[in-house]
Amino acid sequence: MDLIAIRVFGFTLAILPLASCASLSASHSGVALDSLAIVQQREPTSLNPALENGVSSTEWGELFFQYLVKYDDRGRLVGDAAIAAPTVENGGISRDGLTLVYHLRKGLRFADGHPLTAQDCVWSIDAINNPNNNVQSRFGYDIVAKAEARDAYTLVLHLKHAFAPILTAVLAPQGFPILPKHLLAQYSDFNQLAYNSQPIGSGPYAVVHWSRGDSIEMRANPYYFSGKPKIARMVIRFVPDPQASLNLLRSGEAGGFFNVPDYSEYANLKALAGYKLANFPTGAVGSVIFNTQDPITRDVRVRRALAVAIDVPSVVSKSLHGAVSSRNAGRGLFGWAHDPVAFPDIQYDPSAARRLLDAAGWRSGAGGIRHKEGRALSLLLVFQAATPSATIIAQTIAQYERAIGVEVLLKQYTATQFSAPVNNGGPVYGGKFQMALYGFINGDDPDTTDQFACANVPPHGYNKSRICDRRIDELMRSGNTTYVAAERKAIYTKLQRLVYEELPLVLLYQRNELDVFTDSLHGPTGSLDGVFWNVGTWSLAPKR
Repeated sequence: MDLIAIRVFGFTLAILPLASCASLSASHSGVALDSLAIVQQREPTSLNPALENGVSSTEWGELFFQYLVKYDDRGRLVGDAAIAAPTVENGGISRDGLTLVYHLRKGLRFADGHPLTAQDCVWSIDAINNPNNNVQSRFGYDIVAKAEARDAYTLVLHLKHAFAPILTAVLAPQGFPILPKHLLAQYSDFNQLAYNSQPIGSGPYAVVHWSRGDSIEMRANPYYFSGKPKIARMVIRFVPDPQASLNLLRSGEAGGFFNVPDYSEYANLKALAGYKLANFPTGAVGSVIFNTQDPITRDVRVRRALAVAIDVPSVVSKSLHGAVSSRNAGRGLFGWAHDPVAFPDIQYDPSAARRLLDAAGWRSGAGGIRHKEGRALSLLLVFQAATPSATIIAQTIAQYERAIGVEVLLKQYTATQFSAPVNNGGPVYGGKFQMALYGFINGDDPDTTDQFACANVPPHGYNKSRICDRRIDELMRSGNTTYVAAERKAIYTKLQRLVYEELPLVLLYQRNELDVFTDSLHGPTGSLDGVFWNVGTWSLAPKR
């Protein structure tokens, strides 16, 4: 069976009806019928998605740009700038897997009215592979031997070798969108351009103004391929404090809250009159990541001891209040290929944790803290600030580790600092930690190359644990070279077993995206790539 025919792991969207939904006027919801204000915690460092990480890259990519393909709310890979995703069956993928053909929609235009053609796709791929550009990852792009515009509407990718994840990585939301050649090709790189603050893409919206530290105002793109969006003006405000965001919803100064970071607010969000809550699973996880290159946590016995010392179900249930579950967290990492036998949930076993530390040479010492060769077993756990649930989880983990003789020091960073790239001083991507409480997106494909490959240790990718194991690399390579889902699943079962043995991270839960919108807003549904996948179809209706 072709990979594209596989339904993504039981993907379901739940829009939760609200009790006591008092009618709100359009003015009370903070919007007119052609205007919508949305709050969120994290401000981007750039509006060029190629210079951003994770959720932020995808968010702005879906608002301002187009991809070749993207996932819809039924877990299907559908066309965006392309008419459809290529498959072996429709002739878009050659039998040897080395050639992919995309047929673009006719009449596509950027927000300045300039036509979008296959030449823009070719240039975008070449730009990501250009070493002068400080892109956050070249995953998938580096497999393209040559991108060719056969004509204005036909893009052909010639690959170095068969690579199934390319469908969701290259000019797709797991990677980066189609950039305008006519605006950027004149520059040797796009790292410091004014374009990055006011980009022009072919997506549903275009930037009007970015007020740093406050908001981004955008307007509907009249050239959008499916028609000018009905919501003519959208403003996204940056509010680091989740409680302040809730207050803006209650006061009617905002009509939406995107990607609520603090699951501890789940009950309050459900009870918010006049709003609806979208809660849907994504290809992402909440995790504790170990720095496998650190002198202490490079020892797998220490990593496993730290893992089994944590009562994960208790931590998740007490701190996240039912918003997510700790069961089968591996689905958020391995998607439809997850095997709960090969990659089970971590089982709480403090006695085993103590035995593992004894075997690793860490003996109990003064004050109950273990020592080895005169060094105390003291570790740094970093996490995101202004997120009460993260603080609770971090503090609770520190208590569990203290019970087995490990001192855990806590350090928090603002949302922007915490996920910043290496060149911007980010602690996680910069390796300045031994444990990191970190939620991340693996992507739409069950491949985990960008998370675990030796070649993708930052600044060359998203391998935050810095694990480098040639056996893991080989299994990921094998899983990437077939487009047949059954064969890939068998390979990924072996991979999951090995990753579980090496344990570069502890999965706490499969991450859900929580979004809150005024109930006068119609259209938002969730996909693996987030709620903005269909933002161009949204509309506002007057309150009854």
